[in-house]
Amino acid sequence: MKRMIGVILAIAVAAGFAVVAQARPTPGGSPAGDRNQRSADVTFTKWVTSQPADPSTGGGTSMAGVVGGDVGPGAYAGMVITAETTSNGFWLGQALYGFYGSKHSFVAYNFITENDNTIPITATIRGDVIWGWMKGAHVTGEYRQWDTCPIPTPGNVFGDVCFQGTLHLQR
Repeated sequence: MKRMIGVILAIAVAAGFAVVAQARPTPGGSPAGDRNQRSADVTFTKWVTSQPADPSTGGGTSMAGVVGGDVGPGAYAGMVITAETTSNGFWLGQALYGFYGSKHSFVAYNFITENDNTIPITATIRGDVIWGWMKGAHVTGEYRQWDTCPIPTPGNVFGDVCFQGTLHLQR
């Protein structure tokens, strides 16, 4: 039952991202963009905007932020769908990352492995683009935690903490 709720939530959030992205104009053309592009690199700074539904793991957390790179400057919206903390200091999450840049928009379903044993905290990301520009592309990336974010983080429930990273999209 818990897995079914997670799947339903993932679909609802992805649909919400799609509606928001379609509602804003895309200067570079359709949300799908250049269908011949084989790879892209994007950047993000994200922060947490809601307390987790499950405080022990972080599941149900909403995120906001800014993006750049090949999507152009824009906004980030994300949600942790499921998460668990391991006994050896790793956080394993599944999350939707929405990138809404001035050139392109997409949503990726990602699997995150965060190493909470490092200073600063770091993570690796792998996933797939499920909607929009580069749909079907594989995603790899990483982020690191900043205890004092170098940019303003409106609505951040954890004060000045943010995460900056990169994603590489490859068809």
